[in-house]
Amino acid sequence: MALVSFSSCKHGAEEAPLAAGMIRMDLSPMGLPATIDIPDTTKKPHVIEARPDGSIHISVAKGFDFTINVSGMPMDRKKKDINGDDVDKFQSWVVQDSNAILYKTQMVNEEFHFYAILHKDGKTFYAEDLRQGPDGNVNTFSQQNAQAMLDAAKTITPVAAKPKA
Repeated sequence: MALVSFSSCKHGAEEAPLAAGMIRMDLSPMGLPATIDIPDTTKKPHVIEARPDGSIHISVAKGFDFTINVSGMPMDRKKKDINGDDVDKFQSWVVQDSNAILYKTQMVNEEFHFYAILHKDGKTFYAEDLRQGPDGNVNTFSQQNAQAMLDAAKTITPVAAKPKA
């Protein structure tokens, strides 16, 4: 488990509101100068770690497991990949706009996934659910889980990089 700091970051002159049951995490120690709001981790098993592919893996208990990256696929390409998946068959779009999708698929059971391209303060971040965890277990998400992860991903906010000591 990685150590990250809890913070109450100021964005401009005013602090961004924090939803009930959420905490603000500083991802700078993981190499990403940004904060993100996630479910309170004080009483839930959680992992926040930098991955070899450059992404940040955020997992809080069961049903909240996604990655944030500074590189990713354009939305039209992602939709094409989703529609062409012969194993996890696309069923329908639940949310669909130019920067975020939440969609239903069916392998054995119905499951939901999300992908988002987030433009904040001149920076671009890519977020998506993690279908297979580092332990090899396959993750399946309910619509509520996928929506909660998408909502959390949308809170990512760049911060000024801290000078290296």
